[in-house]
Amino acid sequence: MTRAEVQFLQEFGRRVRYYRKLKALTQEQLGEKANVGYKYIGEIERGRKRASIIILLRLSQALQISLADLIHFSNNPGDEQTRHMHSIMRILENRNTNNLKKAYHLLRVFLKED
Repeated sequence: MTRAEVQFLQEFGRRVRYYRKLKALTQEQLGEKANVGYKYIGEIERGRKRASIIILLRLSQALQISLADLIHFSNNPGDEQTRHMHSIMRILENRNTNNLKKAYHLLRVFLKED
């Protein structure tokens, strides 16, 4: 395996762990949702296992993110901004309209937006 491939697997593993923790799932829970063993999830997160395209699809579905979001990463500083935006959106997911309005007003006040 080339150095670039090893780095890719490690970064992919970090992304799986990031989204798993964002969803407050254990490796066991993610494994159940994706129909994959929890030990396999751990190996993926450590960058030690290659996942087939079917496993990638199962992981993205279990994490409720697009396959593109799961595998798209870069070393650009903007990538951190994207992760924070995704985190904020996930907090707001499934909130009722009243709570969304409150969050919107709080953000505007906090960020001093008119």
